[in-house]
Amino acid sequence: MTQHFTRLTVSAAFHCGKCGRATQHRIDNGRKGPCLECIVRLEKQHAEKPKAEEAKQQEMFDGVA
Repeated sequence: MTQHFTRLTVSAAFHCGKCGRATQHRIDNGRKGPCLECIVRLEKQHAEKPKAEEAKQQEMFDGVA
């Protein structure tokens, strides 16, 4: 059964299917949200991703007058 939380609840411990262990999950509008550790890991991967796509488009328009 789904659990509901009060508005002041920020996080609660649940089992995370991606991490495979009990972690803290964000509480959104009184319901369980995503795993906080997974959010941090995904933000770190996104920040480290090289921005090669912008460089490719710049090369395409360099020779146009």
